[in-house]
Amino acid sequence: IYSMIPELNEVLVRRCVEDVWNKGRINLADELLTPDHVRHDPILEQDVVGITSVTEQIKSLRIAISDLHFDVRIYPAADGLHVTRQWIMSGTHEGEWMGFAPTGSKIINTGMALSRIRNGKIDEEWIQRDEVGLRQQMGR
Repeated sequence: IYSMIPELNEVLVRRCVEDVWNKGRINLADELLTPDHVRHDPILEQDVVGITSVTEQIKSLRIAISDLHFDVRIYPAADGLHVTRQWIMSGTHEGEWMGFAPTGSKIINTGMALSRIRNGKIDEEWIQRDEVGLRQQMGR
């Protein structure tokens, strides 16, 4: 069963970004993501599967960029199944992340994600970002 109300889906995705990613309230992931949640992220060698794996990814990014912030625009699809978000990620690269040594540089990166909603939770996400720009800012 899918939530067929686009406005509720928008609220769900906004809560995930604001509370979990921006504020680091990792404990809310159980409330917002399905247990078998899948993140398809081209910067990673394999998909991130399950809440524990997703929260570990969030924690590692928040350690590397302690002042991490996502400024988002959210666009719920009329189908009631999907939500697209566009973001600007910013923060200071102060810790090692995914093999990138800390640079102390201010990071500003743009990207977008498509989220599929199932049973009132985020079930699957497809991520795209300016990977070239991110790598350049992180010294690669």
